[in-house]
Amino acid sequence: MSSSASTVTYATPAHGDVHRPMPGARNNEWLGMVLFLLSEAIIFGAIFAQYFYVRTQQPTWPPFGAERVPAAPLALGLTVILGLSGFTAHWAQTAARRDDQESLRAWLAVTIALGVVFLVGQGVEYSSLLAGQGLFGEAGRAPLGINSGIYGSVFFTLTGLHGLHVTGGVIALSVVLGRALMNHFTPSNHFAVEGTILYWHFVDVVWFVLYLAVYLM
Repeated sequence: MSSSASTVTYATPAHGDVHRPMPGARNNEWLGMVLFLLSEAIIFGAIFAQYFYVRTQQPTWPPFGAERVPAAPLALGLTVILGLSGFTAHWAQTAARRDDQESLRAWLAVTIALGVVFLVGQGVEYSSLLAGQGLFGEAGRAPLGINSGIYGSVFFTLTGLHGLHVTGGVIALSVVLGRALMNHFTPSNHFAVEGTILYWHFVDVVWFVLYLAVYLM
């Protein structure tokens, strides 16, 4: 009595397909990113709504006794810096799509540097406001802190929350840069680049709205 062993053959993916996402994985990644950004937009929207409500309850804005935070030169400079970082982030994204690894790393590094400069500038602004000094150390304005009435409270809440998001973006971009240095990304598999830069653009847009609403209006 003879028996024959059956042979099962397993298909081995080609080398170029090893790191290719499973069908539908990309859609799930983007859905998760969109939901995350939507939740962030709701948070900022609620705080902005509270800010405008508080303004309508005051006869003047800033309230009597509080000095408006200058819209220039420092805040305007920070706006320009963050705006430039949006362009460099886009160029990094474009480089990833065309598999230009050198440009991807370079533009990511520039974007991170601009984000760090923004955070340092915001720290300088905070220190000058808390000390009651101007940008160049001149005295003459009342110190402004988060406990300095409703104006100081909403100013530091909005700008501080945004600063935390910029910090998170810089950290995320640094992780992406580290992965880019290890050649983790290909034109068909670079969601980390796309998702992180989409988040960075969101942070940019929030700052532009914040600058218009808090510094200029």
